[in-house]
Amino acid sequence: MTRFRFFRSIFPQLMFIVIFFGILINLSIWAFLRFSTEGAPRRFIPVYILKMNEYIIKDIGVPPDTVKARNLAEDLNLNIRFQSHNMNWTTSDHVPKIEELATDDEFKEKFPTTESFRLEYEGRPIYVFKTPLGVFIFATLSSQDFFNPERAIIIIIILVSIIFIPLYFLLRWLFSPLRKLTYAVEQIGEGKYDTDVKVKRRDEMGELADSITEMASKIKHAIKSKEQLLLNVSHELRSPLTRIKLGLEVDSTKDKINEDVMEMEKMISGLLENYRVESDYDVLKYERVDIAELIEDVISEYTSNERLIFKGTNNRVYINIDPEKVMMVLRNIIENALKYSTDNVEINLNDRYDSVIISVKDKGVGISEEDLKYIFEPFYRADRSRSRKTGGFGLGLSITKKIMDNHHGTIIILSKLNQGTEVILTFKK
Repeated sequence: MTRFRFFRSIFPQLMFIVIFFGILINLSIWAFLRFSTEGAPRRFIPVYILKMNEYIIKDIGVPPDTVKARNLAEDLNLNIRFQSHNMNWTTSDHVPKIEELATDDEFKEKFPTTESFRLEYEGRPIYVFKTPLGVFIFATLSSQDFFNPERAIIIIIILVSIIFIPLYFLLRWLFSPLRKLTYAVEQIGEGKYDTDVKVKRRDEMGELADSITEMASKIKHAIKSKEQLLLNVSHELRSPLTRIKLGLEVDSTKDKINEDVMEMEKMISGLLENYRVESDYDVLKYERVDIAELIEDVISEYTSNERLIFKGTNNRVYINIDPEKVMMVLRNIIENALKYSTDNVEINLNDRYDSVIISVKDKGVGISEEDLKYIFEPFYRADRSRSRKTGGFGLGLSITKKIMDNHHGTIIILSKLNQGTEVILTFKK
């Protein structure tokens, strides 16, 4: 099992990719050097090489002075063989004999009719000169004369080890956080949301670790909020149901019973609306609306509208919105401002070149910095007292955020405890 897991791991895969492309690069270089130089027409071989070999023959004599020929061969970096009926002398065994060359078709074609010629034998140039007393064979030194296969293999192994062993550990260090990230995701999948991925890195791995930790925290808060909602809903449903049951037994007035029914209806409507705005079937019905007039219509709905101070503009401001949805947004924000503040609530409308900004500002109890992080999450309540005065189920701002997103607008909440809250809505023109 461990063996198969190793081959599925990203580290050997990356090593294989590096090695594979390293081989491709080397093969490309080899092919370029080979095919860009091989196959050149032999007529382009400089004539001076043949002439030089003729002068060498004159200098060392026929048959050759072996001492002089050996010294000259070392100076000129070439090998010489002289072969006749009674002599077969060479500076190196790498120079082929006439019997060996006789197997080559080109040699058969030119020997013995041609006095001097050049041919390729086993990948190296060979120069043949025929004299009355014997045949000279010249072969320039090449890498083949000094190549040691065993030493070359050892050098290659050493070089590959020097390159790829550090590379492997470097890649392993680079991707080492993946194990921690995988373990953290598994823990989150098992419902353990207290996972803290500690990766002290400033690269993408570090950012991913921070994102997973933040995601786990948000999931934990969301689940706790939903659990709290279930408790709240159970309590809120039980309370009016109990009062209705008791009211029926003691013959309470119809208004009292109706008040409890409306409370239940309001809670259920909030739940349905929250999920409806997320649905693909909830299509916005855009209209060109005077936003100042819309705000005034919403303000007129409140009996305590003397606390609502609206500062609009002298000009009409038209934007394309779904008026019913935007009215719902304004109601949610204004109701929160009135609930959590005893002072006046200021509503401002600013008309800009490319946008319209609405701000609702109060001087109420405010919201803590910690609560602001989760204020738009469904079922989250900054006020946990759940008094009947403030009411609510933590759905208003969640619905508001979704409606603003559907309008491609933004909502920003600025707040400090005991200093008040300002909600800023921005609509694009």
